[in-house]
Amino acid sequence: MRQPVVTGNVRGAAEVKLAVFGLDSYLSLDDGAYGEDGEGRPELLRAALKRAAVPPEAAVLLGDTRADVAAGREAGVRVLAVATGRASASDLRNAGADVVLGDLSDVPRVVAAIGA
Repeated sequence: MRQPVVTGNVRGAAEVKLAVFGLDSYLSLDDGAYGEDGEGRPELLRAALKRAAVPPEAAVLLGDTRADVAAGREAGVRVLAVATGRASASDLRNAGADVVLGDLSDVPRVVAAIGA
């Protein structure tokens, strides 16, 4: 399973942030989209899908904001929202997330939600 990064950070900054937490080895940095690839979340998401050669219906966006959910909806991907940020689970459901989790601690549940 490929897991590209989609972030508003420029690529160099994203690489540093991911490396600090040891996440860089788990993600496909070359297939991602960064601040220099577009201005808005939907545009970045579409750029990552194109770069990774993945059709929208085969992708899942993990996000924690209503804007993440909206971007996923606009790009035509499934959205798994995690209520670990400012948005509540109810906010994320109302924004249109396909699945809402309270956190990512239950790994089998997360994997099942991604694969559903």
